[in-house]
Amino acid sequence: MNFESKYISGVKPYKLSSHRAWETRNNEVLKLDWNEATIPPSPLVISKLKESFSEQHLNWYPDVSNKSLLFKIAAYAKVDTTEVQYFPGSDTIHEYIIRAYIEPGDKLIIASPTYDNFRSVAESGGAILSYFKSDDEFQLDLNLLQDFIDKISPKIVYIVNPNNPTGTYSNINDLKKIILNNSNTMFVVDEAYYEFCGYSLSDLVSTNENLLITRTFSKAFALASFRIGYIISNKINIQIMNKVRNAKNISLFAQIAAEAALDSYDYTQQYVTEVISAREFFYQKILKFKDFVVFKSNGNFIFVKVLSVETKYEIIRYLENANIYIRDYSHVVGFENYFRISIGTIDQMEYVYNVLNEYFNIKNNIK
Repeated sequence: MNFESKYISGVKPYKLSSHRAWETRNNEVLKLDWNEATIPPSPLVISKLKESFSEQHLNWYPDVSNKSLLFKIAAYAKVDTTEVQYFPGSDTIHEYIIRAYIEPGDKLIIASPTYDNFRSVAESGGAILSYFKSDDEFQLDLNLLQDFIDKISPKIVYIVNPNNPTGTYSNINDLKKIILNNSNTMFVVDEAYYEFCGYSLSDLVSTNENLLITRTFSKAFALASFRIGYIISNKINIQIMNKVRNAKNISLFAQIAAEAALDSYDYTQQYVTEVISAREFFYQKILKFKDFVVFKSNGNFIFVKVLSVETKYEIIRYLENANIYIRDYSHVVGFENYFRISIGTIDQMEYVYNVLNEYFNIKNNIK
């Protein structure tokens, strides 16, 4: 007897990053394969967590209505407290969105290529997916997207902005127009990399019910291990999401870490500023490699096309021998020549560049 749901029988699972960085367990490892922060959380996060072991009720379920955290998230997002809610990671928000809004057979549009988790979750819920492809420079033509929406009549459109893995950014005013012009379509906009571009659609949520914005503490705030994210939306949508949200699944430690990270935002802002500088430094440096086609990025990563697949694999192995791990995109059809490198501090990216330069010098027999 096969008990598997018919909706997931043909679902291709979201491809995880390599686990080799964890297997290495070396303090010298530079993990640049999953867009995590390359520095620890703020000292305040660490100190608040240490305090929690002696001052909190560890035998209780965590706070299921953390008003202090909601207030701080709302203040950070510049919205009302009724327009935010926290979850155990933005990936989990995808699951709740599908549970709350999608019935089997509903049509969804995904602007692609993009982050793949929403696709796998939507398929498992019985959604019918259509893909709106970006152009050769990975830019979305929003006029063509409007035509595509008119053709498909989707219940949801999923857009990551800035996009992952390409790093491209859709103009915020153009996105606003398409959202406002399609009030019968829900737009799920993933702003996981908001801090690295500074533009958001959050000012729309108070007056528009067709927008769900997801964000995370995993990137700029250096809290990936804690699994905590949040949604910004109209208060009606927050009420709907609360119907399916299990409030006790966001751990005490994640809540403490998120509050402390917001309380020490200067630390995060300093890191973000350095990442943006390091991103430009690294972009300009690797442009010189004739084997690379390098794409401008608005996130904490850079997407690279290598002219030869063989060279790409050689580079990945060479970097791993130097304890540097990057994200191979050979699992995506049509992207066998691509990889993505997360951006850290300037010193870290200078080290990565030097290793890449060493590889090409050896390959080209340059002494």
